[in-house]
Amino acid sequence: MNFYDDHTGLMYAISNDHQNLYLVFSVNDQLKMMKLMRSGWSIELSSKEKKRKFVATINFPEVQMAGKGYQRGNNEKENRAEGNLMIKAYQSMMPDISINGFRSGQTELKLNSRKDIQIGVGNDSEQNLIYEIAIPLKELFSEELIQLNELITLNVNVNAMNRPSGKSNFGGDEERSEGMSEEGVSEGGRGRMGGGGRMGGGGRMGGGRMGGGGRGSFGGASGEHSNPFERASFKQKFVLVRN
Repeated sequence: MNFYDDHTGLMYAISNDHQNLYLVFSVNDQLKMMKLMRSGWSIELSSKEKKRKFVATINFPEVQMAGKGYQRGNNEKENRAEGNLMIKAYQSMMPDISINGFRSGQTELKLNSRKDIQIGVGNDSEQNLIYEIAIPLKELFSEELIQLNELITLNVNVNAMNRPSGKSNFGGDEERSEGMSEEGVSEGGRGRMGGGGRMGGGGRMGGGRMGGGGRGSFGGASGEHSNPFERASFKQKFVLVRN
């Protein structure tokens, strides 16, 4: 993961080969992890290029894990163990993921499905929450028009949490939950190394990479200030590349 958005807490990477677009997102902050799980979030991919216009979305639903509030441990090891339990509960309780705008016309997708669009959710070697997505390029463009130089905009939106009354969903008080809200405006494209993972459907990271001398061509990202009880979003432009 060589890109990081500091107010959503998402580390991410984008790459492609001649058949698929690969997206990987991860978060290693337990409070922001809970926001993703309990509020839901979405990914929009779009292009405005002539004859290759599209808008496609993937919506991860909110999962209300009653009685499974995150409890801080006495040390980092305990925190990671607690986070791992939350991720497993999240996986088991997630309903179908809604999708829209893809050429197949499919509107729902099961987690870890082996169909054309593949989405896996789990934890990496550091017990951080990780999402892996493989999207066939033919789901975005007519195959005869694919040139592997397309400019695509990624728009990520994290929904607002419900403001708690008294005790928060994180096992602390409301003041502690609000304490994570004061963050600066996102600086998209700032590198940070994160955990790795393997595509549930056997996909591999291919094509251009972002940052650090990678072969992909990427624009700047932009974000908007938010707190846990407000919607957070950022955008990132990128260009598909040839292998």
